[in-house]
Amino acid sequence: MKINWDDYYFPNEMLEQANAIENLMKELKDQLAAVAKKASGVKRVYIVGSGDCYFIAYAAAYAFRKYAGIDAAGFEAYDFYLMRPKVDEESMVVIFSSSGKSLYVLKSLEYVNSCHGIAVGVTNHADSPLGVGCSIPLVTTATGVSKSFPTKTSTSGLTLMYALAAQMGKVMQPETAETCDALLDELETKVPAIIRRIYDEEYPKIKANAQKFLEARIYAFAGSGPARSASMIGAAKVIETSQCRSMTTNAEEYLHMNGFAIKSPDAVIVIGNNISDHREQQVVEYAHNQCARVLVIGDVACEECETVVHVAPFIGELGECSAVLPSMVVLHLFACELSRLSFKDPDAPHDVDLKHVIDLLYTGPVAGWQV
Repeated sequence: MKINWDDYYFPNEMLEQANAIENLMKELKDQLAAVAKKASGVKRVYIVGSGDCYFIAYAAAYAFRKYAGIDAAGFEAYDFYLMRPKVDEESMVVIFSSSGKSLYVLKSLEYVNSCHGIAVGVTNHADSPLGVGCSIPLVTTATGVSKSFPTKTSTSGLTLMYALAAQMGKVMQPETAETCDALLDELETKVPAIIRRIYDEEYPKIKANAQKFLEARIYAFAGSGPARSASMIGAAKVIETSQCRSMTTNAEEYLHMNGFAIKSPDAVIVIGNNISDHREQQVVEYAHNQCARVLVIGDVACEECETVVHVAPFIGELGECSAVLPSMVVLHLFACELSRLSFKDPDAPHDVDLKHVIDLLYTGPVAGWQV
């Protein structure tokens, strides 16, 4: 069976991420600086979304704490709606939905508005319920509408949050302006360059080694610190594009518990965090001793062999926040290759009524989905 890869959206959109990040930074940089000034008096930040939008919240919250010196946390939208954390005039809630129609994203928006919080709506559609109902819309048309499972919208969304955290840091902690500007420079220039280098240099290596990982019973993703967001994205993409079992954890919990379940020829994907690689090295060693197939991404010291593949060590040139973005790109490429080798449709599960699922998740038709 031969598949024409040009007929699918996911393989093409994952190669648009460097351009999407550049376009987003050019289009919204001044607007983010204005938002930061308006939010200079906030005491807490929540980042709320579902799926990929929730996964990136973990790394985004870290950036707000580090660069803006403000209490921040990420929430899945349904959990946010159920738990109703404290929201008042000194709260900024960043609410993600590319379509602007996610059911519990909109219910979360209703709660924030009822508490008089600042609701920043990140969406691709200014005329959507989220775009119209939020206090401050950030419309991400520069990335384009995704017609498949999220790729460029995820990396661009996290880039947006990093940039907002840096701009807020410059306003709220002027003494950190140099550090914040360094992050903005990485997002504007270094990250797109690293991603293009991955396309050119590392994608062929991923293609050449993907077959080794194809027969895994489970794909275990281990990422700590901000890299936990990347591990969540990686697990999601394997499920979405190949409908394979996957799990995500940080390196510590992998060693404490999850590693016990790994056997040959399971796949373990270890993602560097650019802060420390101590536990990551131990996960690689442990998984290798369990006869797993190991994919190592980024700045993690390890020895390659037939069952240990190391890609993109040069991600170590970036800071711990920026490094998450190219790590996600590697994971998109890896998931795409697994889908190609297993003859799966990377845009939609062949045995799932996707229209029914979308009807459950959203308040109306979703632009881009071909259902």
